[in-house]
Amino acid sequence: MQDIESLIHKAVDSRYPLAERHEAFGGLVARFQDMAFGCAYAVLGDFCMAEDVAQEAFVNAWQRLHQLRTPAAFPGWLRRIVLTECNRLTRGKRLQFVPLDEGVNTPSASPDARAIAEQRELREKVLAALKSLPVNERVVTTLFYIDGYTQADIGDFLQLPVTTINKRLYTARQRLKESFVETFKDDLRRQRPSRDQSFATKVKASLRPFKNEDWRSISQIAPARERYDPEGFDLWLRGRKMFDDSRYVRRHYLAEHAETGQLFGYGAIEQSIYLPKYRLFLVLDPSWLRLGVGDLLLDKLTCDLVEAGAVTVSFRDYTAQDEILSFLIERGFIETMRLMDLRLSVGEAEIAPFSTVVEKVRERGISISTLAEERAHDPRYVEKLYDLTSTLRIDDPLRDPFAPASFYEREARLWLERPYVLPDAYFIAKHSDRYVGVSDLNLLDVVPEGVTHGFTGVRREYRHQGICTALKVRAIEYAKRHGYRTVRAFNSPLHSELLALNERLGFRSLFSYVTLEKCLKEVAQVSSDIYDQYAGRYRDDSRCRDLIIVIRNEEGRLTAEAIGQKVELFPESEKKFFVKQFYGEITFFKDESGEVTHLVSRTRGLNQPETVLHAKKIE
Repeated sequence: MQDIESLIHKAVDSRYPLAERHEAFGGLVARFQDMAFGCAYAVLGDFCMAEDVAQEAFVNAWQRLHQLRTPAAFPGWLRRIVLTECNRLTRGKRLQFVPLDEGVNTPSASPDARAIAEQRELREKVLAALKSLPVNERVVTTLFYIDGYTQADIGDFLQLPVTTINKRLYTARQRLKESFVETFKDDLRRQRPSRDQSFATKVKASLRPFKNEDWRSISQIAPARERYDPEGFDLWLRGRKMFDDSRYVRRHYLAEHAETGQLFGYGAIEQSIYLPKYRLFLVLDPSWLRLGVGDLLLDKLTCDLVEAGAVTVSFRDYTAQDEILSFLIERGFIETMRLMDLRLSVGEAEIAPFSTVVEKVRERGISISTLAEERAHDPRYVEKLYDLTSTLRIDDPLRDPFAPASFYEREARLWLERPYVLPDAYFIAKHSDRYVGVSDLNLLDVVPEGVTHGFTGVRREYRHQGICTALKVRAIEYAKRHGYRTVRAFNSPLHSELLALNERLGFRSLFSYVTLEKCLKEVAQVSSDIYDQYAGRYRDDSRCRDLIIVIRNEEGRLTAEAIGQKVELFPESEKKFFVKQFYGEITFFKDESGEVTHLVSRTRGLNQPETVLHAKKIE
C-alpha cells in the first residue's frame, strides 16, 4: 500500500514536472488497469465496452485525483468511478450493447468448421453460466481470474473483508464447471489491458483549452479531411477563426498525449445566433476515436453544454466520416438531415440548350421578376411571398410535421432582409399578378468566388411546365454576369426531380453531408390525449393584450403559435413544456375541477432579459 500512496502523492504534487506526475499516475494505471477492466466487464458483459469504461475511469481519476483525501482509499475510490461510468454508459447514453449471454469472441481462423462451432457453443454456455451468477460473485470471480490478483487485492478494491471474498469465490466455483472456469480465464487473459501497452497509451490522452496559435496545427489531425475537400476545409477553418467569441459562447479543446504533446483531436461547441442551439465540431483521426479520445472530448464538451444551458446540439459532417457519425449515433445523436453538396462551374455552364423551355414558359404568360423589383412595385410582396413559400413547404417531404404559422408581416419581412439575401438574385415566377414559383441565390455557405443556390419551388398546379428550369437558368445567367466562378447547391436525395434538373444543368455532386442532433433535455413520455385539453387561445390582458398565443394538438404534437412563429412544445412533465428553437418554456395550470385556466410563458433571447406572460385561456 505504501507504493500506491507514494505514487499518488507524486502524481498530485505540483512541485514535480508534469511528465513525472504522469509517469507516477501511469504506475497506478499499470497496477489497476486489469482490475478496472474486470469490474466493468462483470457489469457490462462486453470486452470492448469494458475497456472503454476502464479507460474513461482512469482519465476521470486523473482529473479528480486531487480530491482523494486518503491515498490508501484509492482502490475503492477507483471502483466507484468505474461503476459510475458503467451506469452512465448504459443509462445516460442508452447504448445498445451485446448482453452477457451473447457476447462471444471471434472464433479462430482455423478451417475446421466443426471445431469452430463447438468452441462458440462452449463460450455461449460459459457466458450463460456466468450471467446466472449473482453480480457480487461474478465480480469477484472476474477479478480473481483476470490477472492473478490476491484475495487481499480484491478486498481492497471492493472494500470487503478477505473472508467475504473467499466465500463468494468458493460459492461461484461450486456453481461453475471446471471446464467453464478454464475457458473464462483464458478469454479474460486474452482481453485484459495488461496484454500490451495500448491501454496505458490511451489513458495518457489529456485535454487543454485551445489557443489561437493552435489553428495551424489543425491540419495535422485532419489530413484525410483536408485532402478529401480542401476547399471545404478552408471554409470550415475560416468559419472557426471568424467566430465572435465576444458575443457567443464557444468552448474548444485539443486532445494530446500528456507526455509527448502529440495531437490526437480537436473538439468544440459553438453557440448559434438562434438560442439555445449549439453546434458540435469533432476533428480527429478515426484510429484515435475509438481509443477513448472521442469520449474524452465529447464528455468535456457535453459538460460545457449543460453548464451553458444548451437545449440542443447538432453536428454536420461528410457521410464518408462514418466512424465519427456512428460514434455519435451510439451516444444518442439522431440523424435529422442528409444533403448532397452540388457544384456548378459557371464558366462551363451551357444554358443555350434550355432556351426553348424558357421561351415556352414566357409564351404561357409566366414572367420572372426579382425580390428587388417586387419590393419597389408591389406593396403586398411580403404577404404574397409568404403565401407562396408556406404553400411550397406543405408539399416538401422535409417540412415540419405541422402546418406553417399564419402570416405576420414583421416576422416574414425579417427573413427577407437577412444580410446574406441578394434581392436582385431572388427570382420570383409570376402568372399575371400571382406568385407561382421562387428560386434564389444567396451568400450563405458560399465557396470562394462563389454563390449559393437556395430554395427552389413551384406551386403544384404549375409544375412540369418548365418554370423551375426557367428560374434556374435566370439564376445561372445572373452568376455569369456578376463574375461568380461557382454556384453551390444543397440537394436532398428526397427531392429527386430537382436533383435530376440540377444535373441536366451541369451541377455535379461532390459530397454528401449528414446532420445529427441531440436534445440535451429529457423529454417526458406524455399521452397526446392531454394535448386536447391545452388546445385553445390564450391572452395576457395585463401585459400584452394584442398578443394571442394559439396552442394546437397537431397529429399528436403540441404546438404554440404567436406573432408569425410556430414551435413544437416538448414535455418535461404533463404540465411543463420546453422549446428547442429558443429559451422558452410554457407551463399549463388547471382549476379544482380540472379545467385548464391559463398558462405561463417564459422566453428570452441572446443577451436579453426573460419575458414572462400570464395568459388566460379565452377560448
